[in-house]
Amino acid sequence: MPEDERIRVGRLRWPVLIARRNQMPDQTGTGIVTSFDGMAKVRADVQAVGAMTYWGTMQTDSPAVTHRIFMRWTDAIPNTHAIFRTTRRNDGSLRWEQFRVRRWKELGGRKRFVCIECELEQQGTDNQIDATE
Repeated sequence: MPEDERIRVGRLRWPVLIARRNQMPDQTGTGIVTSFDGMAKVRADVQAVGAMTYWGTMQTDSPAVTHRIFMRWTDAIPNTHAIFRTTRRNDGSLRWEQFRVRRWKELGGRKRFVCIECELEQQGTDNQIDATE
């Protein structure tokens, strides 16, 4: 099914952070240390993909696409970037999600909106990352 090309600005309700992922070898032994820099705050619409899309990506050797993130036009976001979303739960605690960028595409050919296909990489309930502030 083709993408809905009629993105409305009112749908962009979630504040998200776009950050570049830097990975370096751990100085103390084996492992990788990941840091994030170059953060930019934007508004986005975060939607989980349907079951057919998810299973379609699982049938190939490519990584699974679990979410689509729609936002205003931005230059191409490479797969070295991550997107963070923080939501406040009813009890006041924060829930954060980290998405790995898999694919970036322009919608409608007018440089107004983009769709970023992502994989949910991590989620947690601590106060590490707060995209709402």
